[in-house]
Parts: sequence; structure tokens; C-alpha cells
Amino acid sequence: MTRIADAQEFGGTWTIDLAPHGGETTVTITERGEVYNPAFRFMSRFVFGYKGTMESYLGALAKQVGR
Repeated sequence: MTRIADAQEFGGTWTIDLAPHGGETTVTITERGEVYNPAFRFMSRFVFGYKGTMESYLGALAKQVGR
């Protein structure tokens, strides 16, 4: 589990689970987040989106393991 250390605008955790799947490994990220500032909450929902950081992380992980 990872947690945002200096939560000001937003905070929360990522729990990363690894599970065998045949000869491969399935990676599951569960995010439990909070967005404290209403303006930032609006921007997160309608401008930035919620999944960008997770998708970047999984893309970088896939590149590291050759997928």
C-alpha cells in the first residue's frame, strides 16, 4: 500500500495486488482517494480525470517487464 505523504489538495492510498494468472501476473490497483478542495475536485472530475496517473503507472510497469 502506498499513501500520499503530504496531502493538501488530495490524499488517499493505492493498494497494489499481484496474482498469478497462468504463466503471467495480474496487477490490480485499488485507489481510495479524497479530493479536499472543491475547485480541484471539479477539475479532477471534468478536466484531468481520475485514471490518468494509474494508467501511466501501469504503462510504465508494462514497459519495464516487456509488455
